[in-house]
Amino acid sequence: MSTLIFNTYKKLPSLPEVEKLISEGEIPEKIVGMKSLIHHTLNGEVVPEKMLMNVIQFVAPESDHTLKKLGLIYWEIVNKKGSDGKLLSQIILVCNYLLKDLEHPNEFIRGSTLRFLCKIKEEGILEFLISGVRENLKHDIAYVRKNAYLAIASIYQTNKNLAEDAPELLHECLITETDSACRRNAFLMLYEIDEERAIEFLLTVVDDLGRFDESVQLVSLDLIKKIYRKDKTERSKYLLSISKLLDSHSKSVRFESAKTLLSLTSSIHALRAVSQTYTSLLSNERDHNIKLIVLDLLRTLKFASRSVVSESLLDILRSLKTKSFDIKKKILELSEGLVTIRNVEKVVLLLRFELKTAQEQPISNDEEIQKTRSEYLRNLIQFLHSIALEFPDMSSRIVDLLITLITSNINESDKSGTTSEDAVLLIRDIMETCEDLRSEILQSLLDQFWETKGSQAIGTLLWIFGEYCLTEEEIKLAYSYIKDCIYEFEEVRDPDEREKENENEKENINENEDEIEKETEKETEKEKEKEKEIKTTSSNTRITDDFTYVTVMPTDQTKNSEQQTNEIEINKEEKTEIVSNISLCLIRGNFFLYSILCTTITKLALRFSELKKEESVIVNKFITGSMLLIIAIYKVGKLSRMKKKIDSDTEARIFTCLKVLGDPDSEINKIWLYECRNSLTTIIKEQRESSLNRRKNEGLVEDSQTKIKNKVDDVINIRQLTSNNLENDRVLKMEDSEEDLKNLIASEVDLNKEDDDDDDDDDSSGSSIFFGKKDGLNQIYQLTGFSDPVYAEAVMIVDGFDLYIDALIKNQTSYTLQNLSLELFTLGGLKVIQRQQPYSIAPLGQKTIRTTLKVSSTETGMIFGNINYDVSGSKNETNSVVLNDININVLNYLIPSDTSEFKFRKMWADFAWENKISLSQQDMNFNEYIDILSKKTNMKSLVPYSEEDEEAGFFSTNMYAKSIFGEEVVANISLAKTMDNNITGNFKIRSQTQGLALALGELLK
Repeated sequence: MSTLIFNTYKKLPSLPEVEKLISEGEIPEKIVGMKSLIHHTLNGEVVPEKMLMNVIQFVAPESDHTLKKLGLIYWEIVNKKGSDGKLLSQIILVCNYLLKDLEHPNEFIRGSTLRFLCKIKEEGILEFLISGVRENLKHDIAYVRKNAYLAIASIYQTNKNLAEDAPELLHECLITETDSACRRNAFLMLYEIDEERAIEFLLTVVDDLGRFDESVQLVSLDLIKKIYRKDKTERSKYLLSISKLLDSHSKSVRFESAKTLLSLTSSIHALRAVSQTYTSLLSNERDHNIKLIVLDLLRTLKFASRSVVSESLLDILRSLKTKSFDIKKKILELSEGLVTIRNVEKVVLLLRFELKTAQEQPISNDEEIQKTRSEYLRNLIQFLHSIALEFPDMSSRIVDLLITLITSNINESDKSGTTSEDAVLLIRDIMETCEDLRSEILQSLLDQFWETKGSQAIGTLLWIFGEYCLTEEEIKLAYSYIKDCIYEFEEVRDPDEREKENENEKENINENEDEIEKETEKETEKEKEKEKEIKTTSSNTRITDDFTYVTVMPTDQTKNSEQQTNEIEINKEEKTEIVSNISLCLIRGNFFLYSILCTTITKLALRFSELKKEESVIVNKFITGSMLLIIAIYKVGKLSRMKKKIDSDTEARIFTCLKVLGDPDSEINKIWLYECRNSLTTIIKEQRESSLNRRKNEGLVEDSQTKIKNKVDDVINIRQLTSNNLENDRVLKMEDSEEDLKNLIASEVDLNKEDDDDDDDDDSSGSSIFFGKKDGLNQIYQLTGFSDPVYAEAVMIVDGFDLYIDALIKNQTSYTLQNLSLELFTLGGLKVIQRQQPYSIAPLGQKTIRTTLKVSSTETGMIFGNINYDVSGSKNETNSVVLNDININVLNYLIPSDTSEFKFRKMWADFAWENKISLSQQDMNFNEYIDILSKKTNMKSLVPYSEEDEEAGFFSTNMYAKSIFGEEVVANISLAKTMDNNITGNFKIRSQTQGLALALGELLK
């Protein structure tokens, strides 16, 4: 323990003034003088020797606690030896006072003196005071005893001959000790000075660790981890006791017990206990930082055994009640892929409640909070979408909430409308997979169509109407709903309806004029009566409940009546301005919605004509009405009061719809009515297959879908019980030996990884991976030549945002190399954060040096440097060996990964940096070219290839990759074939950082 002193004085007293304060001043002056003397000493000023005697004479005898503490600080920093290397004679006087302090009746002075002795290394001083330290080991006050344990252990470490029996003393005190803090210090010090005796004590109490206090349990767990690193054969002795500590009342003990148990074993029972402990901490802990740490540990545990974490999924999802959206988002990310047939029902019910609660929350005035809330809702809907794809039977339980969500007020704050869009997309997939729910869902969507918010959601609903309105009633109902929603435009109405409306308006105008004349006459009569009342009584006097008189002026009543009439008029104006959301989108110039609207009307008309083939009159009338409606919509886009004019693409789409309705063709009708929906069916089928394959690989499929590895009546081979005479037994032994060898190699790899972290007391929650490849031996960089006096090679390991360079340096000369240092420099997003100390390497010896680099961004970089060394016995200058450059390729950072369509679109919209590259290739099909681009960029294509794309002459796909540092990059490839059978197109890359987008672009140029 070190003491830090801050100089709070503007100007320190001079040394003569300090001497005067110490020798002649009172207690406060002596305190000022001692602080100044300590500052002068620490600043390196030459202090006269007589100052030491002044402190001994005037400060040491004082009993003031502050002076005692300052005196101990001064004894610590003052030079205690003379020029000959021996203790000063004055130190004997100091020892006398220290011995008196060790026997002082005040426990604070005793404890402070004992703590001071932990910093003293001089044998002459400790020899004089060791007897006082021994006596304090049995003191009645716990504060004194716990510092005495520290002192005796420190003396044993620095001067073993003065306290050879220190381990025995600490062991005896540890057995009889009752105070938790004292027991902790004694146990910790015993392990520091005598590891075997500490392990022996731990083994005697390992079964009863639960009865000890929290501090002792934490020290015991730390000791168990250290023992396991050195001797991995003793782990079975500690597993049971650690398992018991998982039920401790202390959260810190449970947390450390889970981490320790996870480092000792990977059995399914241990993983299950650790998962339950982490889940309990996640549910009961209020600190958000601790929740985030636990979620990261659960995520690591999920990679180790997904099925075990899946058992605790319900408890994990119950933590969604927290108010932190960051924690909620992490919980949903953790829960992906953990839903099974056993827990899906309860998971859906829980998510349904969470979705309903999120909808009912009031809209916040803070834009950031509301944006975060909308993003969380989208994540929740996407999670439900993934569940609906894997378990279609659960779709019926969430449809009603999704339908209310597309008209919820939450969409008003979500300017992009992605919340309602995600909900509608999920409803679309549910309608495709659940045929028995289609009619009910369709009716609910038609009822909510007027109030649906968001142009993308409206467009998806129109597509649903065009594809799933299959009966005559549904078609007519959808047609009428669509027509009603755009009825505000006069161009949409029929000419007959317009004439009737004009006649009705004229009649209403005449009736209104008569009513207005009557109302004006009544109002004039009322005004005359009010004027008379005002003349007769200027005010009305009333008596209140507390028997006081109040006068009410008649003008107040008139003002109130005027306000009421004004409010009524405003309400009337507001009512007349109410229009449907689709009309607002059309007015704002959303022409893509124009084409969707016309396409939907066309599909409804074509489907109606198929149902009523025999009734040509009714079909022709319906088709004619549909064509007039499409023409009216086209006229709306051409209105002069529109903010934007209709574009050419939308015009072409509208004319195509009119052509299809005017000149029907059976082949074209099939394309319009069936091909689009078949594409959706194919997409959903592929998503289900990929989801099923992922769950099979992760071991989450049910028993009926799992391949049987071992039959019930298979022989269990126990190698120790087999006979050596049988040929079959020898074969079994060989198989077992091969299996044991594989396990041994795997365990050795794990041991090597753990041995790299021996200097670190805490286990890393993440996993370290070799840079670029899983096998680090395949990625060794040779830094120097074989003929150089110093040979060096390096391997890079990535852990989190840190990049470790393990350099093996070998002395190839016959003389000792001194002051050898490895100097590294970087270019790009790398920074060296740890400078290595110089080393000495014996002839033909070697040394492994680890250098830590911080990675700020995923981009191309370079590492270069040199090795400097001196030759032992040589007077020459420092020698240097220049190292070969290590080029960091961005591909070494990227890992091809999968992502959902929703996440891809979100990332595409959020990422700010874009790089566009033109592509050109000869004599190659789309599939081969996409494979080449995937290998060049280390990204994965998200769209499956089919031969139909080759026939169509164009192909488009999305690509995604994630760096080992957590950064994400998305890309879109659009290709087309020319007349010469060459491929041309564009490759668009978007990422979070500029360097990553530019680096990937350079790989393609």
